[in-house]
Amino acid sequence: MLENIRISFQSIFAHKLRSTLTMLGVIIGIAAIIAIVSMIEGQSEALKSNLVGMGNNTINVVYEEQSMIGEGYYNTSSYLSAPPVKEETVAQIESLDIVNGISLYHESWNAPAFHLTQFSYPRAIGVDQAYFDLFPVTMVEGRPLSENELTGTAQVVMINEDVQTELFPDKSPLGEFIEVKGIPFRVVGIFTETTEESMFYGGWTEPKMYFPRGVWPFIEGFDAPTQIAVQATSSKHIQEAGMIAADLLNSDLSSADMETAMYNVMDLEAIAEEIAAFNMAFALLLGGIASISLLVGGIGVMNIMLVSVTERTREIGIKKALGAKRHIILLQFLTEAIVLTSIGGILGIAGGIGIAKIISTIINMPFMISIPAIVGSLIFSMLVGIVFGILPSLKASNLQPVDALRYE
Repeated sequence: MLENIRISFQSIFAHKLRSTLTMLGVIIGIAAIIAIVSMIEGQSEALKSNLVGMGNNTINVVYEEQSMIGEGYYNTSSYLSAPPVKEETVAQIESLDIVNGISLYHESWNAPAFHLTQFSYPRAIGVDQAYFDLFPVTMVEGRPLSENELTGTAQVVMINEDVQTELFPDKSPLGEFIEVKGIPFRVVGIFTETTEESMFYGGWTEPKMYFPRGVWPFIEGFDAPTQIAVQATSSKHIQEAGMIAADLLNSDLSSADMETAMYNVMDLEAIAEEIAAFNMAFALLLGGIASISLLVGGIGVMNIMLVSVTERTREIGIKKALGAKRHIILLQFLTEAIVLTSIGGILGIAGGIGIAKIISTIINMPFMISIPAIVGSLIFSMLVGIVFGILPSLKASNLQPVDALRYE
């Protein structure tokens, strides 16, 4: 076998250009499959991180009430009637070994904000002291909200660069006032996102502003938190941390005799399974398309091996005249076909990894390498050599010594 491999390499390197062109279909096919699988796995990881864990191992616990319509119930969020969250319950959740932190905050989408004749509809968030531990930001200009402001009712606000562009296109917003729901708020800082969520969307961010949580009743008229974010110590504990937090919060509702209300969390495992199933189907579809290149490459291998058999007919005749058996000749040419496609597979794997790395860098997506895909691609390239090399190998082994020696 080692002698056959050595002869195969000699034959391949004796015709470098021909061998390279022959391997091109295999290289392209394998590279496409590796790149597709790597990109889909990176996309899947990003989706799980951001949709499942909000990019920071964090899950939201949502307050819902059941309302009667006809003969059935449906869930709706009504924060106006939500009870205050007890400090003891927050402390209980924070004390859990699998919980890294908890933040009770308010959120309103498309809140109308004005400055003179400029207007914007950013996402307004009323935050507590723990919020920035869970969702860190980087200050571009000015300062963050102070501890006194976060625990009080100071009418101050932090805005991101998108809001600055929309409301203050020609000047610095520091010290200026923004009007929200008829209430003026002084701008104290400008921030930019540093979460994985913004990186996942290629650096895209939305207009956003942060207020002290204490001023939320002025904006929306109620003070119950619209969002309760629980950060787990690791991604594998996200669901568990959210469910335990929901159970503790629901125990407060039970003691308050609120039978039609409860705190819920998303079923993250079901979402992750759906994402994985979608990506698998997508990978199979694209992989099938990329496999066409392997089919074309395999036909090229068969063609060049038939040419090689024709060129080496006298060599085959001499070997048979010296006593070489049919299976020896068959194995020699089959080995050459397998070595040829294996080299193409290795080059394709390297190319696919390189393509996936470049694309993931360009679009800010996690770079993932699939070891099963690499091993599978290498085995598949060998199978291509076997399937498309068997016919030329059989032709070579079936040559009669006399006819082979007389061939010119």
